[in-house]
Amino acid sequence: MTDDYLKARKAGEKTYKEKVAEGEYPFLPALDDILPDADMLTHKPLGLMEIPVGMIAGTKTMARQNAFAPDFMPLLEPDSEFGTKWSSLYNAQISEGFSDPIKVYEYMHRFYVQEGNKRVSVSRYLDMPVIMADVTRIVPPAEVLAENPVYAEFLRFYDVAPIYEIETSWEYSYSELAELLDMDLVRKWPEETVKSLKNLYWIFTMAMESLGDKVPDLLTGDAFMVYLRIYINDGLRHYPQNIVEKRILRIKKELLIEHNKERVALVETPEEALGAGSIITMTESVVGKVIPVLSYSPKNPLKAAFIYDKSIDGSSRIADHEKGRIRLEKAYGGSVKTKCYENCNDSESFEAAADDAARWGADAVFTTSPGQINDALRAAIRYGGIEFLNCSINLPHQAVRSYYAKTYEAKFLAGIVAGTAASIDGTHKIGYCSDYPIYGTVAGINAFAIGAAMVDPEVRIYLEWETKRDTNWWWSMVDRGIRVISAVDSLHNADGSDAFGVCCVDKCEAGKGNDLSGTCDIKNLAVPVIKWGKLYEIIVKTMLDGSYHSRRVDKKDQATNYWWGMISGVVDVVLGDVVSPYTRRLVETFRNDIIEGRFNPFDAELRSQSGLIRGENDEPLSSLDVIRMDWLNENIIGEIPKLETIKEEEKATVKFSGVESTRK
Repeated sequence: MTDDYLKARKAGEKTYKEKVAEGEYPFLPALDDILPDADMLTHKPLGLMEIPVGMIAGTKTMARQNAFAPDFMPLLEPDSEFGTKWSSLYNAQISEGFSDPIKVYEYMHRFYVQEGNKRVSVSRYLDMPVIMADVTRIVPPAEVLAENPVYAEFLRFYDVAPIYEIETSWEYSYSELAELLDMDLVRKWPEETVKSLKNLYWIFTMAMESLGDKVPDLLTGDAFMVYLRIYINDGLRHYPQNIVEKRILRIKKELLIEHNKERVALVETPEEALGAGSIITMTESVVGKVIPVLSYSPKNPLKAAFIYDKSIDGSSRIADHEKGRIRLEKAYGGSVKTKCYENCNDSESFEAAADDAARWGADAVFTTSPGQINDALRAAIRYGGIEFLNCSINLPHQAVRSYYAKTYEAKFLAGIVAGTAASIDGTHKIGYCSDYPIYGTVAGINAFAIGAAMVDPEVRIYLEWETKRDTNWWWSMVDRGIRVISAVDSLHNADGSDAFGVCCVDKCEAGKGNDLSGTCDIKNLAVPVIKWGKLYEIIVKTMLDGSYHSRRVDKKDQATNYWWGMISGVVDVVLGDVVSPYTRRLVETFRNDIIEGRFNPFDAELRSQSGLIRGENDEPLSSLDVIRMDWLNENIIGEIPKLETIKEEEKATVKFSGVESTRK
């Protein structure tokens, strides 16, 4: 079989020359070079197993480095002892297979060969996917694991599901994989589940390789996670490779987004979204007039469905979206019809609602919680002719667009009102109740704290979270003597009390839970509001005038996220009657400055609880920096909660849209 050795050697020489030309090391990497103190680290025997040949990165020692190119193809002469042994091993593999396992060390998800380099070379030449090996893991020191959280999580995954093949580049992906399969990273997975997952990944890998240039050059494990999110309703059912290939092509745009370094494209004003092919002016579209449309009419209306995760009566947030839905339908004089579905808080109820909306003939489906994103994504792939949107920000999907409001602008103004009240009160204390630690929310907390400090430099913000387990945020604040409180951001509280927006509290008597009716004297000072009806009108307008998929909005390989604020008429603050005319004037001045683009609360020096974030003369924060904030301003007493502390029924929202620090 000398001819095969010559072919393998020719491939090795080609690789060698390419590496030399690129100024790179032209031989096999050696773990002893990479990790000189390997013998000082913990060695954990894992036993005999099949390992992916493609994950064998080099040799353990430097002794055999020069015999191979970096791809394990041989470099020595055919008539050498090395060449003869290589050819013998080739013959053995062709006739009966290797009889002995190789010996390897695994470090940071890669294997390095102690014994069996030539067998690996033959396996690479024959494109063998796996090889039997006796594996010993070299456990990285704690500081290395801290710098490589993906690998650290892989170790937890491997302990419960010993599969080396699935490699991802995203933090928390193994936790997500476990959750998708109703498993965790604590208890051993059933052997049948591990086997089925491994087989499904094998089929998926073959499908990706078969598609070649038709799909983006994405790490297979990352692509697999996208695939599972969409097709997890099939569980681990094994479809033929050709079916899997067709599915992969259907989600190609989702894969392209994951391949893109900056995955989210923000549309920050309605002017950016409107106008492509429009026959209607911007002014007409946002003042609530009945306006003409292109192909839609009362006889042929555009149909928009709204899928809520909670009931309208039981949630202030959903009640506000419902008002927006009603306003949307009224605004277009019969040319837009809407329909809503309540309590769709699991995949089964969501799918039933989406199916009914499709039968109804929906042109668009609005989903109003970040926790619904994966269900919306699956439905969007299934019903390709319907536009799906999700109320969230910074979620990277092309099949589902995201929309949210710049609430931090109104929160800043509410902070001014609260700071003034706390200064007059003399306590310099403000209680702040937030809902979810998700993208966009932390910016609102910080903007509020900055606004309060601008009128009362001594003020301190005491932060609580409505969605944390075992908490009674209201009485926690009242019992500490806090009389200025920022509560639920809605003009009407779902519990029927007056505890909403920024309010002053007096004469409190102990009540049950957060039911404040009759227990406190509450004066409402300011309420940040999101005008969901205005936002829905503008988005639907882009569908009516044909600009929804215009090039300036529908960016290639990026997810479109609408993020609108005061300048768009989507965000505002409502002041109570008890607010003094001086405070009103101050709020109005800043409000106008925000609308005119002259002021942003984050354009000055910024200091977090742990130190300087932005100097006075530094570059301003980008919009995505603001959205992704996971730090708290220096005058805030409190913390961003971890995911495990969130109430079970609220975890889905935080899992999909939680800021980075919720997961650390």
